[in-house]
Amino acid sequence: MRSRLSSLLLVALGACATSSVTTAPTTGTPLSAEDRVFFDDGVDFVGDPAVLEGRWRDDWASELDSRVTHADIVSYVRVRALRTDVDLERRTTYRLLVEEMEAILGELPEDLGLASLEGDGGYTTIDGNEDRILDEEFVLFLKWEQPSAEAPVRARWHLSPHTEEVTARVEYLAERRRGVDRPQPERRIHVHSQED
Repeated sequence: MRSRLSSLLLVALGACATSSVTTAPTTGTPLSAEDRVFFDDGVDFVGDPAVLEGRWRDDWASELDSRVTHADIVSYVRVRALRTDVDLERRTTYRLLVEEMEAILGELPEDLGLASLEGDGGYTTIDGNEDRILDEEFVLFLKWEQPSAEAPVRARWHLSPHTEEVTARVEYLAERRRGVDRPQPERRIHVHSQED
């Protein structure tokens, strides 16, 4: 009886020891000037790129392609909390707490907080748009930045709307990055005409 109890205890402890919790990495890479554009610590609200025309549409597609190509993590998330902090110099920082819905590339650490400091490229996309962000679903593109060996690792990120149009392109690009070959999703063209 005692040996059976000991065996069960060892199995239970072994199961607990093998469960893994993903944590933030301890190393990252310096961001290039181009990376700072793609991982701007901000949000875009373009849910259907078909509404964009000409150069704007091309820029949107190019930026999305680059985010998927250069991201350490691509994941579908829901923003569960949005907090505002003000430091002693009266600089504001937005902190977004996200819950992962589905991993596309990489593993998102548990309890990850995304920070956007006043002065970051995407800060103004959050300021005044809190209601459009909180409790909404997004595609998270994340890159781990470490400017030098002594510097702390920081999550640099961008959020795009979790819509069918955006996710179809993201999933196509993620599969291409993994080496999976499939036809590119169809582009829909909306023609608006005026009746006489």
